[in-house]
Amino acid sequence: MSGHKEKRIKVASLRKKMLLVFTLLIIVTGSILFFFSGAVYRYSYAAISRTYLEDVTEQTTNNIENFINSIEDINLQILTNSVIQNQLQDVNQNDMNSFELRNASKLIERELEPYVLATSNVVSMSVVSLNEMVFSVNKVTGRGIDFAFSTDEIYQANGTSIWSLVGPEQSICIAKAILDLKTMKPIGYINMVYEAEYLDSFLRNDSTEYSGMIYLVDALGTIVSTTHDGYVGESFPMDIKELESSEVSSYDILNEKESFYYVGNVMPNGWTLVKAVAVEDFYRRTNQIMGASCVALCVILIFGIATVQLASKRLIQPTQDLLESMKKFGKGDLSQRVKVSEQDEVGQIGEEYNRMADNIETLIEQVYKMEIIQKQAEIDFLSMQINPHFLYNTLDTISWMAIAQEGDKVSELTIALADLLRAMVKKERFITLEEELKTVRDYLFIQKQRFGDKISVEYDIDERAYSYRVPNFLFQPLIENAIIHGIEPKIEPGKLMIQIKVEEKSLFFNISDDGVGMSPEEKESLLEQCDRNDTKKNIGLKNVYRRLILCYGEESRLKIISEKNQGTAISFRLPIE
Repeated sequence: MSGHKEKRIKVASLRKKMLLVFTLLIIVTGSILFFFSGAVYRYSYAAISRTYLEDVTEQTTNNIENFINSIEDINLQILTNSVIQNQLQDVNQNDMNSFELRNASKLIERELEPYVLATSNVVSMSVVSLNEMVFSVNKVTGRGIDFAFSTDEIYQANGTSIWSLVGPEQSICIAKAILDLKTMKPIGYINMVYEAEYLDSFLRNDSTEYSGMIYLVDALGTIVSTTHDGYVGESFPMDIKELESSEVSSYDILNEKESFYYVGNVMPNGWTLVKAVAVEDFYRRTNQIMGASCVALCVILIFGIATVQLASKRLIQPTQDLLESMKKFGKGDLSQRVKVSEQDEVGQIGEEYNRMADNIETLIEQVYKMEIIQKQAEIDFLSMQINPHFLYNTLDTISWMAIAQEGDKVSELTIALADLLRAMVKKERFITLEEELKTVRDYLFIQKQRFGDKISVEYDIDERAYSYRVPNFLFQPLIENAIIHGIEPKIEPGKLMIQIKVEEKSLFFNISDDGVGMSPEEKESLLEQCDRNDTKKNIGLKNVYRRLILCYGEESRLKIISEKNQGTAISFRLPIE
């Protein structure tokens, strides 16, 4: 501890000696150092001015972003409005008479009016149905409704707002598809038009002591607003990305002056704010101050600049290092830490940050391991849950045959059951498809003894698939579901089809029957039970459904196709591994 203190004392004494030497040099060589100080001041002032202009540009960008977000909020309220949703669905059916159509128009326009009246600079707000019926509220009397986008462009955006200029006044047009909240399919779209002056007010409020031009450029490079009259709707003549990365001035073709450019962040709708400041205007105040203080403030400026430079470098650098480390850590680089060289307040913050990063990294690792353990435990539980359910049905079949006094068939049935039980108690979670199909054939043999000729089975299996590995006991619950719920309630004999194909990157499985089938409502109820995972019905099918998602993700979700009295087909895909 004493060593650190002694080191700081020596450093402080050295700094005093350096300041003394610098003072003597300034007195002796004042005239020479004056030009040097002027250059330093010019550089420092330019840096501060750039920061100031960047802050102003950022503030204006934030103001426009707030405007964009407010429009998106209005869009969201309209898109989720139950009255508009219901009326669009009715209008899209094309069976409304004139009275009903007028009533629908009145209801929709009534919902739009509060937004139009409460929002300044709105020209019009329109809702358009799938059959091109337009319901609108127009604030400007006598002005038509402007549309900047085709119906295909709006629906291809898939619920994302698209922006453009429209009309001779170059108004702002925003369009967005209205999606059915249940099916998430388009049922119409909303078209909003704002006065261009609304954007111009943001640019005019971007007031600084520097004159210059401001351009608001969209994602296609079109100028949507500017303080330079006559260029709205024109293409911005420079590459914005190059301007953003450049630190030197460029020639502003539109303003016909050499200028510095300041580029704001890209806004949610793809717009970018570009501010151009003429070089001569940028340095005008610097030259004035240097001329007025060329003699009286020469020494003070040199001393102040040197002191500020040394102090700022020493004090700010650790803070900048800490900030950069935090940014990288926030982006996912968990290995980021800061080097603490001083025990001042910044150093203490750095130490606390390092400890916090260590704790977060440890916690993330623990949570990750816990999720893996929990996921594996759920898979094991689902696999185990199938066994008693299946065993109960099989023993019921054996009991039924024993009552019929068929001793020899009971023996064969018991052997098949034993093979099935061996397959069920295997520790391997994954087995080859060939082994899984052996289990399926044993199960079908058992069911054949119960149902006789009522069930026929047809296999369509790609021989290349036999060597691939699949989850153990995967198909039996699906086949059992087809027999019990599809073929058994049917009076006539039924047919079961098992199809397995090898595709480019996956195995395709399809188990179908020609049984009683399901109505659309029954199919939706079955899938809902599988998703909720909180019912004791359809245990076998539900377990297969959950195991596939846990092992392979959403891409392996079961797909069910069924028609009443026509049959049912259950299919899924597994990635080739």
